[in-house]
Amino acid sequence: MRAIISVSDKSGLADFIRPISGRFEEIYASSGSLKALSDAGIRASRISDLTGFDSLLGGRVKTLHPALYAGILSERDEKSNSELVKFGFMNFDMVVVNLYPFWEHSSGTDVSSMVENIDVGGVSLLRAAAKNFAHVASIVDRSDYGPVGEEIRETGKISEETRKRLAVRAFMETARYDSMIQGTLERVLMGRDSVTVPDLSRPVSLRYGENPDQRAILYPDGSGNGIPGSIKLGGKELSYNNIVDADSALDTIMEFEEPAAVIVKHATPCGVASSTTLKDSFVRALRGDPESAYGSVIAVNREVDRETAEEMSRLFVEVISAPGYSEESLGILRKKKNLRILKTSMIPDPRMRLRSISHGILAQSPLSSGFSGLDHVGGPEAHENLISDMEFAWKVVAHCRSNAVLLAKGGATIAIGGGQTSRVEALRIALRKAGTEAGGAVMASDGYLPFDDSIRIAAESGISAVIQPGGSIRDKDSIAAANELSIPMYFTHKRVFLH
Repeated sequence: MRAIISVSDKSGLADFIRPISGRFEEIYASSGSLKALSDAGIRASRISDLTGFDSLLGGRVKTLHPALYAGILSERDEKSNSELVKFGFMNFDMVVVNLYPFWEHSSGTDVSSMVENIDVGGVSLLRAAAKNFAHVASIVDRSDYGPVGEEIRETGKISEETRKRLAVRAFMETARYDSMIQGTLERVLMGRDSVTVPDLSRPVSLRYGENPDQRAILYPDGSGNGIPGSIKLGGKELSYNNIVDADSALDTIMEFEEPAAVIVKHATPCGVASSTTLKDSFVRALRGDPESAYGSVIAVNREVDRETAEEMSRLFVEVISAPGYSEESLGILRKKKNLRILKTSMIPDPRMRLRSISHGILAQSPLSSGFSGLDHVGGPEAHENLISDMEFAWKVVAHCRSNAVLLAKGGATIAIGGGQTSRVEALRIALRKAGTEAGGAVMASDGYLPFDDSIRIAAESGISAVIQPGGSIRDKDSIAAANELSIPMYFTHKRVFLH
């Protein structure tokens, strides 16, 4: 066998090649890879021995040469072999390539750095090897070093089944890589959002989907962020519904800088609170709707301490997501063997969100609750505490399923009416849940109030202030009702529907 090696990330390379180097007649490597092999005592030759040049144009051209591609793409028949002999070329059986780390430069604005980290030769080598999977193994992922090395040690070759699998992975990687470049340059050069192809190279099969008769697969993006990148510290494997709920909880908790807790059921918050301590935040979030919290998913934005874990352990919970856990808290939570305990990197994802529909895909930028400023439109001006509660309520209602109306007081949800076809019915549900606690609470609506009925019902229940987007053709009726009933009303001039 013969191999070509040109890797940007050298980690694990020597350990992969050393035990199987004796199985290869020749190994050719680019300069950086050759040094890594030579430093490990592994014999290899320069690719420049085949091409006649080490590099051109400051390293932009190193491996683009017929001596390599003819040997990779050869069909191994009489005609191909005679052509190789004519030009003094040779066949290759394995290509090991990983690509320039474009992703490390994709989040900034340095176009020059981005461009210089767009791999050309590596992608070309991978595509050639993957195209000719009938004869060539294309290795792009370090996780394949172990299995491929073991197969070569045991059989002296790489099986057709393995070559097929490696080819699919190589094409997945080049598709992801090209999509990342396209999306980044569209953002930087054209100033607009773009959809990028998700990383499909590491699928994780789930037990089933939303229901037991539905198949489900998770495709993590490889970033190590969000719920797909969480580290599971305890409990069963995540289900499809767990992942959806945990993602909803994560999106909501990232609205807050101060200690906060979010309790989610069926992809919508049922209790949220922000306070001076994590324990108090959780206790107050639970108080908002303890009935719905049974079998819920929880997210918090601080390390879980012993006191908070003790409170959480009293409730049946499916998943807890947090940036960290104290040893004492883990000891408490791990006593619940089925509880999924996730350590999650809470880094916002600014990319377009994809949603599949029959015969198509929808894409949109991420939901944001942010608005330019509160516009006081009716009733007396609200005092500082009410303003704070309205801003809190707005952050949360943005993550509740539409139509949604939310009641909050003192930095905690009192009751939420969500997922209704009628906005006034959403309000009635929230008020029914809140009972006497509605008195003094603020009310947030994720869409405009189309009639003055919601204002009048709120006033009857003792609601102290209202925050809503505004924008109805009947806004004047709601404003008149707020003035008549002396309820402070503020517009955000921004709708936050969530379907």
